[in-house]
Amino acid sequence: MHSAFSFGNYVIKPQGLSIGGKYRAHNPQNQPTLFIEHKTAWKTLSSTYHVYGNEKKQQEVMTLQQGKHDDFPDYHDVIDLTTGEKVGGVGADWKNFLADAWGITDAHGAIIGRVREKSTRRTFLHEFTASVVPQVLTITVDGQPVAELRQKSVLIGHHLLIDFGMDLAGILDRRLGLATAVIVAMHQGSTDTD
Repeated sequence: MHSAFSFGNYVIKPQGLSIGGKYRAHNPQNQPTLFIEHKTAWKTLSSTYHVYGNEKKQQEVMTLQQGKHDDFPDYHDVIDLTTGEKVGGVGADWKNFLADAWGITDAHGAIIGRVREKSTRRTFLHEFTASVVPQVLTITVDGQPVAELRQKSVLIGHHLLIDFGMDLAGILDRRLGLATAVIVAMHQGSTDTD
């Protein structure tokens, strides 16, 4: 596993003024550690997230590639390209139409985690204030909170903090947690531009 996946928290920020396509994940020292690009193949209507270990894109360390899952129509396989292994997957949970929600699976497609707004009240505040109220999402694995995604409004768009501080036992693979944060950040970026 690449050393960039070893930190306890990250902040995902749009690259420059780019919203919805290129992002950087900064480590706790605010150094850009991972470089993310979202590409859509219009012929097949599929999307792929490419995660690189440096800005020159010399080493792709992880790919989030559109896949299939019965419970999640919009699902991406998470593949560690340094080892070649499928780590798991992340999918939008469209059944939960009142809030932004995602599911996390293991490498075999079994659902192991959920991502939900921290409170229903906050969900309504976020939705009915044109996203002025920042989102706070909790990642749970087997019902246990392991990480938090906190949105921070900035001059243009949003930054997204992912904090693994609750996961003292290391239950959630950091690669899956980061993949989830990438998809959430991209979703927030796309809704910013609507």
